[in-house]
Amino acid sequence: MGMPLDLYVIRHGQSEANVIVQAGERGDDSLYTQDNVTVPDRSWRLTAVGRKQADCIGRWLVCRQQLFDRYLVSPYVRTRETAATMALPKAKWEECRVLRERSWGEINTVTQEEFRTNYPRNWMFKRTDPLYWRPPAGESIADVAEDRVHNLLTSLNRRSDAQSVVAVTHGDFMLALMLTLEDISDEEFLRRADSPEWQITNCTCLHYSRRDPHTGRTSLRMRWEQTARPVLDEATGRWEVSVEPWREFAKPLLSNGDLVDVVHAVDPHL
Repeated sequence: MGMPLDLYVIRHGQSEANVIVQAGERGDDSLYTQDNVTVPDRSWRLTAVGRKQADCIGRWLVCRQQLFDRYLVSPYVRTRETAATMALPKAKWEECRVLRERSWGEINTVTQEEFRTNYPRNWMFKRTDPLYWRPPAGESIADVAEDRVHNLLTSLNRRSDAQSVVAVTHGDFMLALMLTLEDISDEEFLRRADSPEWQITNCTCLHYSRRDPHTGRTSLRMRWEQTARPVLDEATGRWEVSVEPWREFAKPLLSNGDLVDVVHAVDPHL
């Protein structure tokens, strides 16, 4: 048993819910209608922009690799629509519930103001502890990492040794996968969460590999990652894929002194 040689993980394209949430973040709550707030999270469709993003990343994937050994997709409608719109040749998709979106619990379809008013302490924790913060009756990023991401990686280790796998999922699941697969520290996670360069935009693809991109030699574990994401060219109105350089990562091992340095980086609270 062993991990896949290549794992391509893709966020769904822009969804109707993304449009509602983004408008709310700009102060426009007009889309939080009674009809919209009662839509189950699993049922949102893609927008026209989302379908263009999915088509764009799909064409890029086909240029990289024609066929995959396994095709995995979250059962939510927006991920199914993304997978279909990517139009990968001869794809046979397996619906995989562990790939579903992180649960936002009781605040899934409320405005920012309602959240702040009805759950003031929870609102505060969201701002101060985004890794371990749980929405009321929902999941934290750490929950998703320890429960569902580990489930996925165990399944891949058992069934996809040396294979090439593509999975269509959700942004917070991808953050939890990054946290787990790269063994990053809490502090590094918080740094990435605050950095625009690490943002997982719609149809971002994280390509993890056991294969050294420079020599072709394979490692026993995933050690390299490359990020690709659709970007709209304002001049031409076309979606194009922006691809970042490969980066290598390794499991961090800390000495006693390293732990002390981490501790001393935090000021005493009393």
